[in-house]
Amino acid sequence: MGQNTIFGYQAGSNNTAFGNTFIGALTGQANTVGENNTFLGNNAGKSNTTGTFNLFVGSNAGQANTIGQENLFFGAGSGFTNTSGRFNTFVGLNSGFGNVGGENNVFIGQRAGFSNNTGSFNLFMGSSTGYTNQSGVYNTFVGNGAGYANQIGNRNTFLGLNSGFRTVESDNVSVGYNAGLENTTGFQNTFIGTNAGVSSANPNLQNATAIGYGTLVAASNSVILGNGARVGIGTSAPQNKLDLVSSVANTSGLRLTNLRSNSPATVLNTTKFLTVDVNGDVVLGSINGSARISPGLWEAAGMFIQNSNAGGVLIGSGINQTPAGYKLYVAEGILTEKVKVAVKNTSDWSDKVFEAGYDLKSLPEVADYIRVNRHLPGVLSAAQMVAQGNDLHKTDAKLLEKIEELTLYLLQQQSALQVMRRENKRMQTQTRTMQQQIQQLLLNRTNK
Repeated sequence: MGQNTIFGYQAGSNNTAFGNTFIGALTGQANTVGENNTFLGNNAGKSNTTGTFNLFVGSNAGQANTIGQENLFFGAGSGFTNTSGRFNTFVGLNSGFGNVGGENNVFIGQRAGFSNNTGSFNLFMGSSTGYTNQSGVYNTFVGNGAGYANQIGNRNTFLGLNSGFRTVESDNVSVGYNAGLENTTGFQNTFIGTNAGVSSANPNLQNATAIGYGTLVAASNSVILGNGARVGIGTSAPQNKLDLVSSVANTSGLRLTNLRSNSPATVLNTTKFLTVDVNGDVVLGSINGSARISPGLWEAAGMFIQNSNAGGVLIGSGINQTPAGYKLYVAEGILTEKVKVAVKNTSDWSDKVFEAGYDLKSLPEVADYIRVNRHLPGVLSAAQMVAQGNDLHKTDAKLLEKIEELTLYLLQQQSALQVMRRENKRMQTQTRTMQQQIQQLLLNRTNK
């Protein structure tokens, strides 16, 4: 028993190893070959046989330990039931009391991890933290009563007084007094703030997050910010529920990756839309107000945007309505490099002039009409043009009609001219013949 320090009734009475310190009645009583242990307090490490490098301080600390090694139990009853568990640190009255084979745990606080049996890699700090935990692993409970009811839950993080108090399942994060209080079988949840947690009406959630004092989440896969919280992105003083300040002026800073300009519309023929006010706040607009753009009038038609409304489009100020039968009015004109006017059918064009039976007025009739009306037949007068506007399609068709009529007049004149030429040629031939005959008569008389 060399190199051992033994003091107390039957302390280390069976010890054959070295490097141990047993101080107190029955401390290390069963130790045989365990080495480099320090047991201080009545019954501390009483049952240890082969465990090494243990430090048990306090009455009944590590009393049942047999082969566990490299443990630190500090406080009366700490690690009381531990037999084979190793690499544990229990500090506080009855901390880790029920631990048997759990390893790599740190329990600090009276009754912290009290019921832990085989749970490993846990950190409990605070009075009664993780009190009911038995086999849960990878948990972090900080705050008096944090994770109190957790039994088999894994990978939980509870920070704050009574945070996750009733939680018994895994993968939860609770921060704040009573955070996660009602959670019983939910998992992968995060609760941050005093009394933050699940709604009592729907307590068993997953992937749920509640952030803020008294914030409750009632649906899985949800993130809730409670109590009038304002979220600021790019600003330290948000002025609305969500205040997003981009780094570049005149940009929103918001991107909807899966909703783009070429995405199909899911709602058509609506009369309301989202826009921004003078402060940049997103508001609901309506075509009944003074909005500049009205999606309710427009809809996608294949590759085109179509306005099927009974009204028309006005561009410019001081315009009340367009002339009947027209859809677009542009004040002060249009500048473009090309204009093409569609013709619906052949009857809207002027080829009828060349059809048989066309009533072509005689030139004297046209002259009489012009003398009375001061414009061509079938063509709008200047006064009518001002009142009705210039219909380019109809005007072009009418002008072509007049050109075609002129062509017919020219053809008539050409035909009459050809007749006159033939008659003139015949008369010239007759004249020459008569001249020849007269010359012959005169010649005959001279010869007599």
